[in-house]
This record gives sequence, C-alpha cells and structure tokens, in this order.
Amino acid sequence: MSNALYSFAFIGRSGCGKGTQAELLKKLLENKSGLNSVLYISTGAQLRGLLDHPEFLTARFLQNKILGPGEKAPDALAIWAFTKELIHGVTESNHIIADGTPRTAIEAEVWDEILDFYDRKNVFRIWLNCSAEWVRDRMLARGRADDNPENIKHRMAYYEKRVVPAIEFYKKSAKHKFLEINGEQSVEKVHQDIVKAVGL
Repeated sequence: MSNALYSFAFIGRSGCGKGTQAELLKKLLENKSGLNSVLYISTGAQLRGLLDHPEFLTARFLQNKILGPGEKAPDALAIWAFTKELIHGVTESNHIIADGTPRTAIEAEVWDEILDFYDRKNVFRIWLNCSAEWVRDRMLARGRADDNPENIKHRMAYYEKRVVPAIEFYKKSAKHKFLEINGEQSVEKVHQDIVKAVGL
C-alpha cells in the first residue's frame, strides 16, 4: 500500500454486513499504518449518544419520533453527526471509514462535498449488494430482539425508498470510485474482494 490516504463509505441493506466489513477494513489499515491512522465514523453511534443528554429537545424527539418507532432520522441530523466527527477528528495523516453513512442521496452529496473540502482523492463508495431475501434470512438467524419480521419489513422498505437513490447517485457520479461487491458470501470472502478492488 502506498502512503496515500483513503476514504471509504459503506452502503447497503440493513443486515448486509456493513459494520463488520468496516471494522475489518479498519483493522487492516491500522496494521499497515498504525493504531491512530483511521478516523472511524459511526453516524448511528453519534445519534444514540445524544440520548445521554435528555435535557436536549433533540434527544427527546430523536428517541420518541425516530429511534423508538424505527423511523428515518432527518438528513440534517445525520449530516451533523458525520461532519462533527470529521471536524474534530480528521487530520492530514489519517484514513476515513464511514459506517452507516450515507443513507440518502442528500447525505451522499454532502459526504462527497466535505471530502472534496479535505482534498481527499482516494475516495471509495462500497456497495455491499445483497438481495432482500438474503438479508432477511440472515437477520432472522442472528436472533437479535429488534430483528422481528415487522421491523425487517420496515427496513427493507426504507432501503428501497431512501438508500437506492443514494446508490443511483453514486453510479452516475464519476467523481470518485464506486465499487459493487457481492455481499452474499462469507465474511472473509467479502473482505478479500474489497481489499482486492481497493488495491490495498
């Protein structure tokens, strides 16, 4: 791997393994570049962290209107979450990995814009392509409390309505590299395909 800096954003259905693959890529980059070489951004973690501040109206609304019923957070909150992480954490010598961002076309445009602001050149958007049936079976098998049929159905509808337009935006944009990876493989094989496609 060269000394170039890399920026990655993972996109795909709920249950496709975005978080797992983001963590594996983080470990690989840390092994190659050092323990503090990766800025790992989790939009979901940032939003959930707001719940520690119930004195904020935003936190109460987020719990009651979004996280509780499983609805989509406003783009503004998601953009706040990842830009806050970038403002406080990006340096001239760290890679960037986003787990759970972007999830809409608006977020995708802002993500590209902010990476341009930081003069990032090796920018990859990684789509873990999995069928609805595959991720549904996977989520039911892992046995999490929130992986019930109704919630899974809701997430599938969310993907079609919100995430697919972001994927189409990426497909049409020649500014940065868009990688389609077959997510219906073993965790190890998906990781190998990502590493090969990126050239690490």
